[in-house]
Amino acid sequence: MPKHPTTIRIEQNLYRETVREAEKIGLNFTSVVHLLLYAFMEGTVQIGVTQHPPEYLAALGKEADSLRHQHRKGKAKRYASSKALFDDILDR
Repeated sequence: MPKHPTTIRIEQNLYRETVREAEKIGLNFTSVVHLLLYAFMEGTVQIGVTQHPPEYLAALGKEADSLRHQHRKGKAKRYASSKALFDDILDR
């Protein structure tokens, strides 16, 4: 399969440290990038970037726990899909 030349810009220290660690196991920088990209595509590596403050994320977690608790008690409905949710909302 033909390779597509790509340029990425990273910090010099990160590059050096990556090359040093990769060489310990017989890889080069390109191989590490390929492995990371394939793992990302397969879903074995997840990369998440969020700009939400930690307090907001904590509040969302508490709300999710509360809804889970309500569902266990039979006080909240659970949907298998967003379609089922919207069908239920639009039927009212």
